[in-house]
Amino acid sequence: MPSAGSFNTYNETDLWESLGRGDQDAFEILYRHYFKILVNYGTRFSKDPLLLEDAIQDLFTNIWRRKAQLASVKEPKFYLLRALRNQLSQNTRNNLVDDAEDIDDFLDYLVSISNEQQTVEQETILDRTRHIQAAISRLSPRQQEAINLRFYHGMSLDQSAELMGVPKQVVSNLLFKAYSMLRLTLKGIFSLVWVLLHP
Repeated sequence: MPSAGSFNTYNETDLWESLGRGDQDAFEILYRHYFKILVNYGTRFSKDPLLLEDAIQDLFTNIWRRKAQLASVKEPKFYLLRALRNQLSQNTRNNLVDDAEDIDDFLDYLVSISNEQQTVEQETILDRTRHIQAAISRLSPRQQEAINLRFYHGMSLDQSAELMGVPKQVVSNLLFKAYSMLRLTLKGIFSLVWVLLHP
């Protein structure tokens, strides 16, 4: 199908189906698009960049080998995140992963900035973003993972629970506790960002 172009040029489902038929161009486009996404997600389980890169390479090697069987995957991003987590576990001896509408808008705002950071020029907004990111970094690893899946990767509670290997209620509890902590930490900053979100 594709002979050139970026990920955004094509429909993701069409690309994945083309991969299943052995289309190398589709494979390369998907690889280039998802590599950074997988690196960002994988750093939550491994701080070793070489180990992480090897796991991603192994993952895509296995995808190419099993492309015909994987053509029916309906949600490639969800599949890839789960597969990377499994690949990291397989590649290491120890598994390294031993009423909130306002905060939802707040974290959605953070995501929009992280996706378009290069176009943001207002230093005040960037400064607030650094405060937000610092606050999130102080959450527990599991709370960070829950927020990462929900807001950076758009996963549902059910999908997050499956990826994290815990019941759905545990994910809900992690998010609720994370929201509460972020409210306390960012109370002053939040009021300023709220004005930006709702002028």
